[in-house]
Amino acid sequence: MRLGIKRSTWTTVGAALSSLVLVAGCNGSAASPSPSESSEAAADYTVIATTSVFADLAQLALGDNVMIETIVPAGVDVHTFEPSPADAQKLAGADLIVMNGLGLDEWALSLLEAAGKSEEDVLELAEGIDESNAWVYLEGEEHDAAAPDAHGHGGSDPHIWLDPKGAAIYVDRIAARVAAELPERAAEIESARDAFHDAFGYFARAYGIEIVGVAVEAPGQEPSAKEIAALIDAIKAAGVTSVFSEAQFPSKVLDQVAAETGATVLENLYSDALGDAPANSYLGAMRANASAILASFK
Repeated sequence: MRLGIKRSTWTTVGAALSSLVLVAGCNGSAASPSPSESSEAAADYTVIATTSVFADLAQLALGDNVMIETIVPAGVDVHTFEPSPADAQKLAGADLIVMNGLGLDEWALSLLEAAGKSEEDVLELAEGIDESNAWVYLEGEEHDAAAPDAHGHGGSDPHIWLDPKGAAIYVDRIAARVAAELPERAAEIESARDAFHDAFGYFARAYGIEIVGVAVEAPGQEPSAKEIAALIDAIKAAGVTSVFSEAQFPSKVLDQVAAETGATVLENLYSDALGDAPANSYLGAMRANASAILASFK
């Protein structure tokens, strides 16, 4: 059985699938996590992440050893988010600003001067991981990502955390940075990081996903009639029976694709932001996505 799926966020996460199709731009239904309920000792070091996903990865990396907050509020797309002076003020109180980079959340850099911060206060999680337009380049192994990014990021796909190996690198980088700045808490941080590595093993397998096409390249950019027709032909030729999009991403294109191909549209994947429980954590969102994909086989 072949599935249709959104390309850039789901190139390597899912089940043992054969052929996929991109159907929606990048917008999650997100419930941003509350600041961590840290001990009093943690309140003297604050990590501010650009999104709920990175805030949760920071929580997995650091446990309750620091205070963790996020900038992008629930239900707001990181790609179109417009920061305010209040966000700059929020950053002013941060000891570390965690962002993705690769064009995903570059607006955070524009807040640094207003916040009295420098780039030395920023940890760009994706720095040095993406190479030669590969999906993820790590440990000498290049993961296939021949198609261009479907979110207007040029040739690089910034959604590295959706490959669990990439998420593991993010967790390691956060842990290493903060442990270096808080050596007295290094042992506790190492313990928190190791707990994540034990938990995500199921998702670290290779999934062999092939991309068939893309319907919506970026939020608000509906395809032309010619592009939709080409996508429908590709879906029929590949025998795709299920088409996935992100949660809370409405698009008339999906209805047309379903009507003309007979494919089932499943609008319930998470990528740039977390959602309601059980998808209110990184691992929870990954489990929800895997379950949705597997259920489409039944």
